[in-house]
Amino acid sequence: MLRGCARMPPRLFEEPPWSVKPETGRTEPRLWVRRVAILREPGQFVRDVQLKRGLNVVWSPDGGTADEPMGHGGGKTTFCRLLRYCLGEDSFAPEEQRRAIQSQFPAGSVGAEILLNGTPWAIVRSLGDRRGDIALENATLEDALQAGVGPTGMRSFREAVAHTIIADAAALMPSSVGDDDAWEATLAWATRDQECRFGDHLEWRDPHSDSHSPVRGISSGDVLMIVRALIGALSADEIVAQQRAAEQSKLLAAHRSKSERLVWQIERSHEELATAFNLTDFTPGTPLACDGFKAAAVAALSKILDLPTDTTTTDLQTARNQHQSAQQEFQQIKAKYEGVAIRIEEREKTASYMQSELPEAHARLTKENNPICPICEVPIDRALAQGCGISTATCDLEALHTRVAKLREQIQGRQQEIAQLKKERAELKASLESARERVEPAARTLAALERNIYQRSTAIREAQRLVDDAERYERLTRERSAAAGTADRVAGQLESTRETLAAHRIAVAESITYLSGWFDTTMRELVPGEIRATAKLDGNGLTLRVELGGERSTAAIDSLKVVAFDLAVLIMSIEGRARFPGFLIHDSPREADLGLSIYSRLFAFARKLESFGPSPLFQYIVTTTTEPPPDFRDDNWLRLTVHGAPASERLLRVDL
Repeated sequence: MLRGCARMPPRLFEEPPWSVKPETGRTEPRLWVRRVAILREPGQFVRDVQLKRGLNVVWSPDGGTADEPMGHGGGKTTFCRLLRYCLGEDSFAPEEQRRAIQSQFPAGSVGAEILLNGTPWAIVRSLGDRRGDIALENATLEDALQAGVGPTGMRSFREAVAHTIIADAAALMPSSVGDDDAWEATLAWATRDQECRFGDHLEWRDPHSDSHSPVRGISSGDVLMIVRALIGALSADEIVAQQRAAEQSKLLAAHRSKSERLVWQIERSHEELATAFNLTDFTPGTPLACDGFKAAAVAALSKILDLPTDTTTTDLQTARNQHQSAQQEFQQIKAKYEGVAIRIEEREKTASYMQSELPEAHARLTKENNPICPICEVPIDRALAQGCGISTATCDLEALHTRVAKLREQIQGRQQEIAQLKKERAELKASLESARERVEPAARTLAALERNIYQRSTAIREAQRLVDDAERYERLTRERSAAAGTADRVAGQLESTRETLAAHRIAVAESITYLSGWFDTTMRELVPGEIRATAKLDGNGLTLRVELGGERSTAAIDSLKVVAFDLAVLIMSIEGRARFPGFLIHDSPREADLGLSIYSRLFAFARKLESFGPSPLFQYIVTTTTEPPPDFRDDNWLRLTVHGAPASERLLRVDL
């Protein structure tokens, strides 16, 4: 498959039947790592790994026998995570392993020299508890590790990478990622978790890796948006249409749910009304059913109301009036009776007081009729006859007589009044008992009549309830019709929006077609035989298909599709057709069910890619426990070898 006709340097191997057209003016990858160093403490290097442009192999040999150490546990995955830590991710290991590393390297750090569009950056990040990240532009690791260089944080580096690599594609990132995390989302794709096992081309971070990447937990739809933004297959107008489609889908689901709920209520109400009126020929929720049930309910109520109930109603009202009148009379008599009793009590107290004054007044009158001088004890008559030289007071006998007579008259009047009141009380008591006797029968009569009316009104209430149910049935039918109409209108709007989205997908079809072409080419390079591979973007997402004697979908094929997909996008970045960094890590693809022959062809394909351009325009780091093919075991390709044992041969040279 021909991909341009670029002028190529002399080759040491046969030119492939396809060609990569490098981005004009590019002489090196947009981003690549020149050096990675691990320090136990300042000045004490544990590892200092030199990397190159193009293919880099990290090998942890698996002895293959019971007596030899296994390849796993040597530190391949830790190396990859430390590398992406230097590239801006916020973590470098799962929590338990991170604590173990921090305990062994409390003052440790990891550093890298990273070339960003040809500009060297020196990155130093702490492995211990103390955070002292350093990111220096136009510097080497030695510059960053000098005494006195203070922490700068990673923000300047992240912003520089986002500006250089992601550029305007950052504005197309999903809201779950945003502009600020656009580079870290891209980094997640370029440095897949080994735990994902190359299971799906849109799975980049495994929950068990404890990565702090922004892509953890986001939807596959959001991951697809990231991919499309980076390969130039997404526009701002399409994002607006996607948001509108999402809102319309949510609204449509709500109206359809409401319509379904109303249908259930209508069917339930229809069954009850049909049973009550014995009308089983109506279709639920139709105007004919509404009219039929309403007519039947009104007729039933009219029939009940036509019963001869006038007499009963009159008797009930009369009984209520009689009971009210008897009750009022009883209360009035009772009030008068209680008032008379109070007046009797008051009069008796007054009469008693007057009676107590009468003896005293009579005694004084007797004394005044025959008075004795209180000083000389001489009878007044004698004093008057012979004269008294002491007292000058005189006594008014006439006034005393008048007072005694008046007091006796008042006592007699009170006694007569008391007698009259007692007579009145006796009469009121008789009237009260008579009134009580009239109240109790009136109350019993009223209760009996009301009970009878209640029993008769049950039929009326039931008929009225059926009228209400028929009206509610009609109302539910109208609501369901309105909800269905709204749902149809929203469905039409959604269909129109989806047509707009389809038009947007057609507009970016060139990018997808281009990706599909390189995906097919990569698969043909990796798998011998008649194989055909396609990448297709539709309403269901970005689908990768492989046909090898029929469509294939096995664990091995799925893993291979992921590897080929990443390499296809890597090629697009070489050609300047994608906002991908031109940097890719595949951690142990051999362990993801890649066959040995495919594994060997993967190395050969990467070597072919190095031939396009004045120098390799990408960096591809592959870790493996399987021995690299013979042509890739020298230092030109094999950049780091670690072992599972002894501990001194592991990446960190310690037993964690």
